[in-house]
Amino acid sequence: MSKPILSIVIPTREGFAQHWLQELLKIKGEVEFILVHPPGMAKLEFCDRRVQQINSSFRGEIIQRLTGFFNASGTYLLTINCDEYLNPDITAITSNYFQQFPDSWVMRLARKNFQFGEKQHLDAPWLNILGFEQLQTWNKVTNNNISYDQNSHLLEIPIIPLENKLDLLCFFRQRKDHHGVHTENFDKKVWKNEMVQAAILDLSNLMIIVGPFKYIPFWCLDRLLGLFIQAKFYQSGKIIGHLLPMPEQIRIEDNPPEYSRKNRFYVLAEILLLRRFPQYGYFWNLIINHCRAVLGMAIKSLILRFSQEKLQKQKTSSQLPT
Repeated sequence: MSKPILSIVIPTREGFAQHWLQELLKIKGEVEFILVHPPGMAKLEFCDRRVQQINSSFRGEIIQRLTGFFNASGTYLLTINCDEYLNPDITAITSNYFQQFPDSWVMRLARKNFQFGEKQHLDAPWLNILGFEQLQTWNKVTNNNISYDQNSHLLEIPIIPLENKLDLLCFFRQRKDHHGVHTENFDKKVWKNEMVQAAILDLSNLMIIVGPFKYIPFWCLDRLLGLFIQAKFYQSGKIIGHLLPMPEQIRIEDNPPEYSRKNRFYVLAEILLLRRFPQYGYFWNLIINHCRAVLGMAIKSLILRFSQEKLQKQKTSSQLPT
């Protein structure tokens, strides 16, 4: 296959739905699919030259996604999960967008979320947006009178405001840097792969402790990489891309009950941002906010444990004979 326009990287897990895979393979155009399985998971038996299957060295979102990224050869790159559905015309949408906006770094997809098992909605016919030459760009900061629901505008995405100052109040309350129309996360967006490759090479070098020893967090690559790319190529005030209007280009099914969402300690991954870019107050605010949240969780856990032990002692003493 010639160089694909789009690489789609998906970290998988055991037992993902065959229905999802069938829908994925309906995507048209010059596209490659990179399925990154956890260690020991058997590869699927089917013949589609667009599909590459890899077993990661370790289980975990970060190592599985990075493994896929390093093997991606497309001009543009998109990563999703194995319960997320894409418009079959996503390759053409990507190509047309970047032809219209060659200076963009990222194309953010419009999305719809569904409860687990709502197959009738996931299988509904896909509708496409107007041609990009017919859509007007919209800067929400300078014009707040337009509704995103009008489906006729491309919402401009500014780069993250890295020049924000250190906010010591983050020790006591939630940070405020994330408020706004900028985007922090990487997943479910189409990025220029050339920028992604430069960023993940830099990021992987940061994980080296000494010699062969590396620090590899298992989870939370999403925001880490989205912020890392913007910091590495930072241009103050730049519009880095656009959010596409509805109808949606991606449909997201909630996790099945056995894979319910869990709390993640984002700081274990995002501390790498501070190591690489200590000059930005934005990242100090992020890490301080994480540390405050972790401390709060620890205190709540101790209080709960103390209360349970106290209740157990009271119950035991009440059962003793008088």
